[in-house]
Amino acid sequence: MWLKSYLSFGPNRPWWASLADKIFAHFVPKDCSVKDPALRMNPFLQHWKPKKSVLPQVLKDMLTVAKKYNLRAEGLAFSRTILRRLPMWDHAQTNLKDIHKLSSASAVVTCLKDKHKLRTVGNFETFAANLTAQDHRPTQQCNCPTCERMIIDFRCSNPHRCFTRAAQFLNLLPSKWDPRGEHPEDYEDTQMEETLTEGIQEATLFDRRVTTHGFEGSIFRIFTDQAPLANVRLDMKLDSDGTSELTLATDGSCLRNGDRDAVAGAGVFVDIAHPSNLSIRLPAEIGQSNQTGEAVATYLAS
Repeated sequence: MWLKSYLSFGPNRPWWASLADKIFAHFVPKDCSVKDPALRMNPFLQHWKPKKSVLPQVLKDMLTVAKKYNLRAEGLAFSRTILRRLPMWDHAQTNLKDIHKLSSASAVVTCLKDKHKLRTVGNFETFAANLTAQDHRPTQQCNCPTCERMIIDFRCSNPHRCFTRAAQFLNLLPSKWDPRGEHPEDYEDTQMEETLTEGIQEATLFDRRVTTHGFEGSIFRIFTDQAPLANVRLDMKLDSDGTSELTLATDGSCLRNGDRDAVAGAGVFVDIAHPSNLSIRLPAEIGQSNQTGEAVATYLAS
């Protein structure tokens, strides 16, 4: 419960979780790559890790539980609200070597963190968008209204250089974690609504929406298998080429359900002698039950 509460970001996050953030950020190894404590926002959302041996026991136990049960950020797609709330500095989904290289001490990095106060992906996205501001020129001598404001309000000596570096940070994000561009949340609700208006209101529709909504903590899963993450953005668009709808049935069954020697299967039925009819026995490494058979049948049909 401690771990779950700690990762419950948003307005209802417990007060002690913010204190834990500060403790984690303070007690780090000497070789911690994120030198500025203000940029160490959360060890689960960033690459850096605290020095476990000097932490209070309750925080040690929390880290132990996270490791033991394979806690990690995992999901098919995430809302832009979540993506934009994640810390950009030392972002956990970026290539470690690349982001450390881009974050190395320099005048532009100091300007981004100390003058412009950029912290989250959303901060960087909004800031980098100034590259496309009206009348902006890609030069230090640009005198567009945006650059003038940056010079006056933030005492930035080279706004264009800062805009460019912010965009370079964003470009390190895998497509699934980059809020720019088209994501499944942009069209999945519309696709469901369109399906419901096509004369099949009586049917039970398979919900194809895959976007996770909520706060930062919503990205985490426990009991993961630690297989390599797929960080490429999903394309869940339905083809609109006039193909006809296909009605089919799925089912799963299990002999000796609940026993150690249970054997389960899954089937898909379209029509008598139809080439898409399918039946399989579930592999031994999958749990053998009626429920898993039905789940696999649905997967095969989709």
